[in-house]
Amino acid sequence: MHKKIITMFMAVYFSLFFLPSNAHELHQGDIQPWKVGAEIFVNSNVFESDFGDPSGGLFVTDEPGFDVNIAQGTFTPGNWLRFKAVGQLMFWNGAEWTPAVPNAERIEVVDALGNVILFRTDGVSEIPAVIGEIDSTGGLHEHLDFSILDSTNTLGGSAGAYRMELRLFESKANSDVSVAIATSPLTIVFNRGLEHEAFELAVAAADLSENSVFVDSTGVLSIQRVKAFGSAYKVKFQYLGNYQFQLIEENEIPKTAQ
Repeated sequence: MHKKIITMFMAVYFSLFFLPSNAHELHQGDIQPWKVGAEIFVNSNVFESDFGDPSGGLFVTDEPGFDVNIAQGTFTPGNWLRFKAVGQLMFWNGAEWTPAVPNAERIEVVDALGNVILFRTDGVSEIPAVIGEIDSTGGLHEHLDFSILDSTNTLGGSAGAYRMELRLFESKANSDVSVAIATSPLTIVFNRGLEHEAFELAVAAADLSENSVFVDSTGVLSIQRVKAFGSAYKVKFQYLGNYQFQLIEENEIPKTAQ
């Protein structure tokens, strides 16, 4: 029952909240971190990319990039912005996210030092990646290459969506020791040959799985962060029966907390 409720809600969530937004002040679609004190914040928790973009071809992309929002808070010049792969590679089969990929697909990321970071269904690389060096203004804007490979050990991937997670942190140059509080896991969802609406449904499902709680006893679905009309909100829905939900509470998240 719970699985059916969440599955039916995806269409409602998609139609209500996946609307065009002009909220980005930096490079649209990039991961935009900033630092306040010793803590790193990010502009979202779910990011989208497409292995079919014009620059990379069918199986390679350099999106999303990493673009520090220096207006919100700078990093330490000369330090490195890093990420640590977490979790496992997941595949959207059209109905649910699963660790079962059709053809032994994996995603590889080449970092700024040439290290290859692997995301597989059975785990991820232990080595942390180097995104780049923080410049004299406390900022950084870099793009790394993401590639999908299949069982032939060459570029290739079955049609669907692929999901991976990482945590951003900051270190001194040539050190793996974090000098700031790392982010919570960030999700990147890659499109591999899906039509737009089918892919956005996969993104919505990824966002819900990371960002929501459904209480069976009360029928209340709480979503910690959704985007609508250029702003972010915390929302609650009441389950009405027959796989329908009603919005019962919405609270706008201040932009300083986004």
